[in-house]
Amino acid sequence: MSDDEPLQVPEQLYCVLLSLREDILLLPNSAVAEAIGQDALKSEGAGPNWLAGSLSWGDRRVPVVHFEALNGDSWPPLNKRSRLVVLHPTGGRAEDLPFAIVCQGYPHLITLSRVAIAPLPLRDSDRSEFVLSRVRIGSTEAIIPDIDRIAAVLLQARAQEAAL
Repeated sequence: MSDDEPLQVPEQLYCVLLSLREDILLLPNSAVAEAIGQDALKSEGAGPNWLAGSLSWGDRRVPVVHFEALNGDSWPPLNKRSRLVVLHPTGGRAEDLPFAIVCQGYPHLITLSRVAIAPLPLRDSDRSEFVLSRVRIGSTEAIIPDIDRIAAVLLQARAQEAAL
């Protein structure tokens, strides 16, 4: 493809909605690897306040993030519907590792067209380094998180932990 050819945007986007306590995350379907019950969470005392702990996934220790706390809110309580959704960063960097986000319930698959999504302004409480956008899908408001930035912050936290 040459530089003067227009970027081809697909007519349909395959996405996943993850319910949080008071928000919904909108992610590309390709970023979601698996949803696991919250009983797999192993709490760890050290680390940033948004790090819920980790889980064993295959032969890896995967960090688990409370997106609400990362975005400046408080930790949501876990309940029997809570799930840990393992994500693959989409940036394609070799150093990026999978991580999980705590959500309420199972991911919901959705197919969207460009006309189904309307941009919304960020809220004053949103941390723009982790929230790419807010959008309206029908009557639902959703957050598009920057999962590559979250992965980068997790790498920094892991490096700081290893240095101690």
